[in-house]
Parts: sequence; C-alpha cells; structure tokens
Amino acid sequence: MHQVMEATNTIRDALAIQIEPVYGLTTMHASLRAFQVDPHHALSDDIVKAGSYAFGMIALGKFILRLPAEVLEEELPRLKGTLISVRVPLIILSSIGSNARSFRV
Repeated sequence: MHQVMEATNTIRDALAIQIEPVYGLTTMHASLRAFQVDPHHALSDDIVKAGSYAFGMIALGKFILRLPAEVLEEELPRLKGTLISVRVPLIILSSIGSNARSFRV
C-alpha cells in the first residue's frame, strides 16, 4: 500500500510541476469542489475521504506556490471558500505531510 501511495504522490507532483499553474489550479480547484459535494464520493470511511481531499489540497498548494504574486492576488478570492472550509482533521494533514516528504516545486 505504501508503494502505491508513493507512486501516486510522484505522479501528482510531476503533474503539478509540468502543468501550467493557472490551468492546474483551476482544474484542481474544480475537482476538489466536485469531490466535496458529490454524494457518489461519499466513502464509507471518513478518514479515507479526508485523506483523499488532503491529497488534492496538497496538489492545489503546489500550484499556488508556482503562481506569480499578481496572479495569486486574483486567484485567492476564488479559492477562499475552499481553503477556509477544509474539514480535514489536522492529524490527517500532519500525517500526510510527514509521508509526503517533499513539498517542493
């Protein structure tokens, strides 16, 4: 299972580096919003759903880090609702953060 997670992180990180940051941010943001409200994604395990959402939030953060300051100023108001409504328990975020050893761009 750990190998699958590492491979998935590698693919996510590669996409976050290769895709144009505004396009990637817009696409990831839309995907996260859809995931959050879609009842078909109602996973039986809240921890799995929270971990999946946190995985997407990490990708969103990687795109944010690549944006020029003037573009970020335009994008932050659009992201505000998503960023402040995160319902991912901090323990899960810290666990994912320690497992995703490289938060580099």
